[in-house]
Amino acid sequence: MSNEDFSSNKQNDETSIEDFLKDEESIKLDKIKVTNKNQEKKVYIEKHENNSGMGDIAPYSISRHFNWGTFLFNWIWGIKYKKFTLLLIPLLCIIPYGFIAAIIFAFIAGTKGNQWAWEEIQYKNEADFHMAQKAWVKAWFIIAGTVLVITLPILLFSHSEKKAKENISMLNKDYYSIISTSELKIPQEIFDKTDTEDHNANLLLSNKYIIYWLRPKNERTLETKKFIEEEFNKNKDKLKDKFILYPDIKEIKGSSDEIVDIDIEASCINDVCIDKWLYKTCKTGYCIINPKNKVYYKTRDKANVIPKAMSLLNKWE
Repeated sequence: MSNEDFSSNKQNDETSIEDFLKDEESIKLDKIKVTNKNQEKKVYIEKHENNSGMGDIAPYSISRHFNWGTFLFNWIWGIKYKKFTLLLIPLLCIIPYGFIAAIIFAFIAGTKGNQWAWEEIQYKNEADFHMAQKAWVKAWFIIAGTVLVITLPILLFSHSEKKAKENISMLNKDYYSIISTSELKIPQEIFDKTDTEDHNANLLLSNKYIIYWLRPKNERTLETKKFIEEEFNKNKDKLKDKFILYPDIKEIKGSSDEIVDIDIEASCINDVCIDKWLYKTCKTGYCIINPKNKVYYKTRDKANVIPKAMSLLNKWE
């Protein structure tokens, strides 16, 4: 085929746009249809079966939580949900060191609490379940707060009262420290220079403790003597074999009622003896003497004589 013939055929096969659009058959045959296929997305909502109150296993969203109501109220919670083994918790607290086992048991109950509650009682849904269990915790805080509000003033008052008693005790202690001396030594020269002929020489050789006081004879001093003797007799089971009472009641001429106001001459073979020491030391108080240890204690209060003797007996024995 010549080039002219090819060109002629090519031109005959060509169609203009205008002719193509006018040709309805061509449009029908060559029409391109485009369709979009929309795929629908499906959403699946998983619903838990409400099996509460049927003794079945609780959903994980429930069983995984710790039940503080079970832990805090333990045996009370156990009665509500028929877990009577929790009644062992208060019983364990009675046993020595049983509170340790009770705390461990309460923690275990807390981990199992949600499962037990779900098994026992029918709930509307999970939200209803959690609301019911949180109510136990709220109740505990309300009760604890109420108890605290009631007991705190009582505790504060008790503490202040105890403090006041301690202060009074300290004042009494300070008072007795003023009127009483600590344990003192009897000078060695008293033992060395007291002659056997001296009036009270036998006191230094005594195998008992001595309660000695020097007073003028009058109604008041006789009442004091009677008081100390009565207190001594009340404790004679402990004191009579260990102590002797030695009230040195002197007849004083004149109107003086106090030994301190007068000069008592003690007769000693030597310049120093037990008599002079006793008259000087025990005319304004009560002397509790331990000849064996060569020590003595002095108190100015008659009411403190026998209690102090009891205390010194425990110390000296």
